Formats: sequence, C-alpha cells, structure tokens
Amino acid sequence: MAVELVCGALFSSFFQVAFERLASPEVLDYFRGRKLNEELLKKLRIKLLSINVVLDDAEQKQISDSKVKAWLVMVKDAVFDAEDLLDEIDIHVSQSKLKAKSRSITSKVRNIFVPPLSSFDKGIDSRMQKVLDKLEYLAKEKDILGLKEASVGSGSQVSQKLPSTFFI
Repeated sequence: MAVELVCGALFSSFFQVAFERLASPEVLDYFRGRKLNEELLKKLRIKLLSINVVLDDAEQKQISDSKVKAWLVMVKDAVFDAEDLLDEIDIHVSQSKLKAKSRSITSKVRNIFVPPLSSFDKGIDSRMQKVLDKLEYLAKEKDILGLKEASVGSGSQVSQKLPSTFFI
C-alpha cells in the first residue's frame, strides 16, 4: 500500500510540473512571440487533464491489472516527453534572452520585431504534435481499460492534483 501511495504522489508531481510549465509566461510568450500554434498548448493541457482525472482509479487497478500498469508507464513516459519539450523551450528562451542582452543597442532595436524562426522553433509544432498523439492514444486507452474519473466526494486527491489557474 505504501508503494502505491508513493507512486500516486510521483504521478501527481509529474502532472503538476507539466501544468506549471504549460502556464508559465515564458512558454506562452515563446509561442505568441514566434506565432507558433498556441492551440497545441491548449490541446496538451486538455489531454493531460483528461488523463489526470483517472489516475486515482488507475493507481488502484494497476495492482491487479498488468494492462493498467503498462498504461501508467506509458503515461509517465508521455508526461516526461511533454516536460522535456517544455524544458527545452524554457532553456531556449533563457539563451535567447542572454544573447539579446549581450548585443548592442542597435541589435536590440531590430529584436523588437518578431525574430525569424530558428530550426529549433520550426520543430516545436511537430514535436508538440507527437506528444499530443501519444496522449490522445493514452486517453482512448483509458476508456478501453475502463478507468473511471474520481468522484468529488470519494476522498480522491484529484482536486489537489489539478492547477487552479491557467493563462491561455
């Protein structure tokens, strides 16, 4: 039982980190400033939420159902992929800010305009879509596995797992 509680806490923290990254001003500004597809961020959040609400049930069922346990492993991997991508965006934004500070004032004036898309920027939409495809598959699988959303009065921890605000 203690192992399941630890696993539940770990899954909860994976999702919380992903939600925080999605809501970060740096990620939002990055997508807006480069005119990337912000809709992908919204879809990512929705897919994560749809999986997050069945985690309590999945964590209970994994003990007796190896398919549910395998599904949880795939969920963890997909959430890690999302976090990695969002981390890379944060790093890219930080590096861009450092480069901008080191340039002369005339260069800064040119940077007021939307910067040209780098190869990194061009790959973001497709990489985000791959993560979304994985999560879409997992969201469909949760229904096939019969995983149920936690009910509000059942002592579930879902309300503690979900972020209270999101700025898209």
